[in-house]
Amino acid sequence: MRKILVIGTGGLAREFTSWFKDNFKIVGYCSLNPTEHSQYGLPGVHFMGDDVTPALVGTSLAVLALGTPSIKYRLFKSYSGSGFSFPSIIHPSSEVSDLASLGEGVIVSPQCVISPNVTIKKLTYINFCCGIGHNATIGNYVQINPGAQLGGFSKIGDQVLIGSGSTVLERVIVGNEATVASGAVVFAKVADKATVMGNPAKRMPFLEKQ
Repeated sequence: MRKILVIGTGGLAREFTSWFKDNFKIVGYCSLNPTEHSQYGLPGVHFMGDDVTPALVGTSLAVLALGTPSIKYRLFKSYSGSGFSFPSIIHPSSEVSDLASLGEGVIVSPQCVISPNVTIKKLTYINFCCGIGHNATIGNYVQINPGAQLGGFSKIGDQVLIGSGSTVLERVIVGNEATVASGAVVFAKVADKATVMGNPAKRMPFLEKQ
């Protein structure tokens, strides 16, 4: 069984542990939180900080189990620079077309369906019960939360957060660093760094970082 380091100890890390513990031997977790590892009875060792190396933990494989795209972007650069690599992992209960293309570090959680000719770039985390229509393109460092549905030929930019239960309709473009709120139904293009919510989804400038 392959050994792997989990980066993070929050909810996403604990979900990953529950779903993939039979596929990997988790050697430990790396986070800045000093209590979550012991509080939730996570296996292996707790490592603090960003100065962890493959030699220290006993494996070069790692998974980024963090839900904030900008943090994933920063930590990927740090950990890959230290010698870690990030495998793509698909839960056995999910259906991923042989014609789909998955980049480095893509995680596909339980009960997802990924259609033919979908392209998913690196370090995208797809949580449970998501559907991705044919010919969709998903960028780097994207977080797709439970139950989200992306229509065919939709295009999701880099460092995007797609909220739980949201829907992006066919051929809709979501710009880089945008946020689609939980339950939103997106009918039209979402600008870079915009936050949209509601049905139909509308931009919420007061929620956006300047």
